[in-house]
Amino acid sequence: MKIWFYIISLFLSIAPFTMQAGNNIMFDKANQLYHNKNYDSAAKLYQQMIQDGYCAADLFYNAGNAYYRLNKIGMAIWCYEKAILIHKDKNYNDNLSLANQRIKEPIETLREIFFIRWWQSLYQILTVNKWAILSLALFLLALIPLFIMRLKPGFYFSKTVIRALFGLSAFCVFMMLVAAYNQTFHYRAVIIEPKTLLTNLKQKESIYLNEGIVVKLVKTEGESVIVKLPDGREGKLNRKALKKI
Repeated sequence: MKIWFYIISLFLSIAPFTMQAGNNIMFDKANQLYHNKNYDSAAKLYQQMIQDGYCAADLFYNAGNAYYRLNKIGMAIWCYEKAILIHKDKNYNDNLSLANQRIKEPIETLREIFFIRWWQSLYQILTVNKWAILSLALFLLALIPLFIMRLKPGFYFSKTVIRALFGLSAFCVFMMLVAAYNQTFHYRAVIIEPKTLLTNLKQKESIYLNEGIVVKLVKTEGESVIVKLPDGREGKLNRKALKKI
């Protein structure tokens, strides 16, 4: 009974992240508008689908392409970042790199401590879906020899290997939960306004930030939010000027 509960739980963990945009009339219409170079109308339809709750990598990727064509770099970067969270794809990363190159006066990123970079790269190797699928595959693989040994008492299979498979399956579940948590409860946002006024908290001076810069959310204060810039500086800006990834 516990085995089937485990399997069903894994399938349920995959389900919320697999809402596809394909075979949707609005999505097909938006794609057609994009191919006809009607980027503004295409972007509006893509955004409408996003607001309606569709969460698919191809939807965010296509929306990012439309915003990129419209020179709305902030929204393009936001869309590409969302697509990468759902599915790792070279095209998504390439287009994100192109969009980042179009940020006016970008801010140099302060490198994280090495073990933080190592940990982030570890759980980001696979998406939430892929961690879940890998865990389920390892779990079922460990069950096969157990079932065979029950049907054929003379059959022998190393218990160490079986335990290792169950252990790896549990590890993948853990990584899936870590990836899902960081995907849902992270504190990163993209500035989407062309010119955003930021008040530096320590130096008591104001600077203008360009759209597309990714910041970390620190604290919300009414209509304002305190953010940390890629170089480590902190400041306050209007919360409407950014969009949480």
